[in-house]
This record gives sequence, C-alpha cells and structure tokens, in this order.
Amino acid sequence: MRKTAVFLSAAILLSGWMSGAFNPVRVFAEEQADTVEAAETLSAQEEMAEGYTIGVSVYDPADWEAIAFRDYFENYLGSAFNATFYYNAERIDTAEDEIAFVTELHEAGVKGIISFLSTYIEEVLPVCEEYGMYYVLGSGTISDEVYENVKDNPYFLGTIGPTTEEEQAAGETLAENLSALDEEKNASYLVVTGGSGIGNEMHRLRTVGILTKLQEVYGQTYELSVEELAGITETTEIETGSDVRITLFPGYLVDGSEIGEAVADGGYTIVISAMTIANAITNICSAEEANGYDIKVGMLDCFTDQNYAFFNEKDVNGDSKLNCLVGKYGAIVGPSFVAMCNAYAGYADDFREDGRAFRLYQTYWYAADTDEFNELYAQSISTYENTYSATDMMQVLKLYNDDADYAAFQEFTEH
Repeated sequence: MRKTAVFLSAAILLSGWMSGAFNPVRVFAEEQADTVEAAETLSAQEEMAEGYTIGVSVYDPADWEAIAFRDYFENYLGSAFNATFYYNAERIDTAEDEIAFVTELHEAGVKGIISFLSTYIEEVLPVCEEYGMYYVLGSGTISDEVYENVKDNPYFLGTIGPTTEEEQAAGETLAENLSALDEEKNASYLVVTGGSGIGNEMHRLRTVGILTKLQEVYGQTYELSVEELAGITETTEIETGSDVRITLFPGYLVDGSEIGEAVADGGYTIVISAMTIANAITNICSAEEANGYDIKVGMLDCFTDQNYAFFNEKDVNGDSKLNCLVGKYGAIVGPSFVAMCNAYAGYADDFREDGRAFRLYQTYWYAADTDEFNELYAQSISTYENTYSATDMMQVLKLYNDDADYAAFQEFTEH
C-alpha cells in the first residue's frame, strides 16, 4: 500500500523542537488524515500521534551511563517524536528481575522494550514473544551462539553495539594505556571483570582483552588460558610468572564500597575495569589518601558529566582521579529508538536482515588522558545534532519516508 512521505527541513524540525511546538508524528498523522490511500494504516499512525511509550531496561537506573542515555531519550527524542519512556525503578540483577519488568510493561500496555542487558536475553525473549512485545538490545554485544538461538524470534528486532573484536580491543586499549603508566614495571593490578564469568559477553571479551594485553606487555605466563581466567567467578590472584601481581575481581557492584575495601590495604597500584566503576572512584581516592600511594584507574563507561569531573579533579597525589576511559556517548542509542519506532508503526519485518534479527555495529571512543577526554566530552554533549539527529532519523523511519529500508538503516547506524 502507498503512503505519503513527509519531508521536513532541519531548520523547521529543530526550531519546532526547541520551542516545544513541533511534533513530526502528529504532523504526519494530520497529513495522512486527508489521504484516502492511507486509511488502512491510519490506526498505527494515529496511535503514535497521540503519544506512545517505549520500555527501557537498564542494570542500574542510577548509573551515569544510563542517565546519559535517558537524557537523550527523554529530553531530545521524547520531545521531537512525542514519545515517553518507561524505565525500571529498581536494579535488575537477574533474568527474573528483567522478566518481572517486562511483565510490568505488558500490564501497562507498553509494546516494546529497549534493553541494555545482554546477559538474560535467552530467558527474556520467550516472554516478550508471549506478550507480543518487541525487544531490541540498544547498545551491547551477544555471542554468536546466543544470536543463533534467538535470531528467528519475530519480536526480537536485533542488537546494536560494538563488534566482538572491538569489545576485546577495548580491554586491550585500557590495559595498554594503563600499563604505560607503570614506569617501574612492577604494578599490582586489580582487574574488575564484572559479569564476565556469568554470561555477560561484553564483559568477557573485554576481560580477555585486558589479560591478553597485560600478558603481552609484561611477558607473563598464566597457568590457565585467558578464556578460562575470564570465566572465574570468585576473587582470585592469578599466577603471572612475573613480579607483576594480578587479582581478578568478578561481580557487579552494589555501591562501590566493594572495590574500596579491596584496595584499602591490598597495595594495588592500578585498577582496570571491564565495566563502569564510577561509584567506586571516591572509595579508591580515600584508599590513596589513607595509604599514601597512587592508584591509576581506567574503565569502560560513558562520556558523562561525572567522568568529566573525575578526569579534571585531582586526587591526593595531584593525579587525575580517572586516568583512562573507553566509552560511549549519549546519542549512541539513537538507532535503537529508530528500530523500535519502525516496529511500532508496523514495519518490523522491513528491517530484518534476510528475515533474521539484525546485528549492527558501532564504535567506542577512547581517552587516555584529560585532554583527550575533554575533547571527546565536548563532542558528546553536542552530539545530538551531529551524530543521530531527529532530522536524519526521519529518513530511516518508514512512517515518514516510503523509501526507508534495511540498507539505509544500516548505513545510518554504522556511519
């Protein structure tokens, strides 16, 4: 069936968004109301014009990366496209937690969820299918094996995030940059592996990258393979065959005090993490002050206001509180919103890759010092219009552009 495409200039869109007066979905529905050919599909368009809600599941709603993504969703996309976002109020620590949230969304009439939890996807997707709820992994990576198991679920839209190679490279980059700060080559590492041993593929790949690079830099010999070490689920000091000490610290953090306790009297000089440990940096600084030695810190996280402060504030040693970051920027989640809107409008099948859920890829940003962080942070806070703008989104939203297809969406996402 034919639909009338609406093309709006960037100037109109942005001026309308800034004034709060412009809603492209409503404009489109009003245009369609005068088009006889659109009668069959008016229901979905009218529904979106009245406002629609998308669920968002995050590990911890108080996490600063989650907050950065939420700001982009609510304050930019929500305003531009008349969307609201329904977040989990409590932490999600298990598959049962996420399933309970999916059920909560279903009972509230929500038809789709953007998830930032890759660990539980095989358990959660059957529930989504039962409820007829669309699911997209908004910024993350799953293993090839897991993908093969879920790719044919019709309510699983796909994954958007770094490639497996880039996830491992992220860990290698952290290890390379932090080990370069170890001038005496006698560092003691606390390696925070997060969910590496319990099915979080992103954390596993980053941990493999960290251990591989440390082995290379220091000429170490491990008793186990890096893949086996990445699967460890208890705090373990590993044999390295060198003077450099490495302790693996697995598990998700509650409030950061766990790392504070670990470094309080452990003599660690470098903390390197496969996940965010922003809530532990103050604890690390306290340990530095109490014990009188410097601790270098690097992690995977996001270019947030909080991390800006950590890079630009000094610890008791006159060093930056955070020394190295591999991370994302707030607008990186834009394509997940596009995918969900296309599904809401009835076009989910048009954006599958050969009938399967898509796998699309994005890249990390890297900051090895304060100057590099500040430069990228400046780009991050202005990136809404120069990375995934509402204007560009309209070209890959089939509700606006009849010619929008999977190839265009892939180019939009991976550019």
